[in-house]
Amino acid sequence: MAMNRFRGVGWFLCGVVVAPACYLVNSHGAAEQAKLNATKAAIVAAQKDIRQLETEFNTRANLAQLERWNGEVLALAAPDAQQFLPGETALASLDQMPGEATLQTAALVVPTGVTPAPIAAAPAVTPQPVQGAQPGAVPVKAVAQASGDIKKLMKKASGQAVAMAETGVLSASTLDDLAKLAKREKLALR
Repeated sequence: MAMNRFRGVGWFLCGVVVAPACYLVNSHGAAEQAKLNATKAAIVAAQKDIRQLETEFNTRANLAQLERWNGEVLALAAPDAQQFLPGETALASLDQMPGEATLQTAALVVPTGVTPAPIAAAPAVTPQPVQGAQPGAVPVKAVAQASGDIKKLMKKASGQAVAMAETGVLSASTLDDLAKLAKREKLALR
């Protein structure tokens, strides 16, 4: 009879001993997994370092060849102080000559799938000096000739297909969906 009374206490003591043992085993497994992950991360970092060092080694091994190519073919050099410009405006005006008039042409928007015919560049106009004219002045005849060339190019380009923003870019159903969405948003804001 006394044995039956102590059976419950025995099970309780068994649970008290087994539960911490299971917790310790689980904790030890998690610690080992963390060590394994740290080792894997270290291996990946070491492989990355090895690749970087191999790249540097190969580059340094080919340095003599690169220097030979630079001396014989490329002829590259470090920039001089005279090659730097003081600001953005100096950079923008780099391609313009002093006193040169600039002509702007309209850009064409061509729809997808249509290849425009090549447009010949306007012939270069070299103004001839006129007796009694100011040194920086461009003769009227040269300006008229240049504007005539531009008008010819514009007439040629006007015959080509040009995409219009309101036609052909979006389908009718897309435009309807956008209009409905705009109406809903307008009503929601009120």
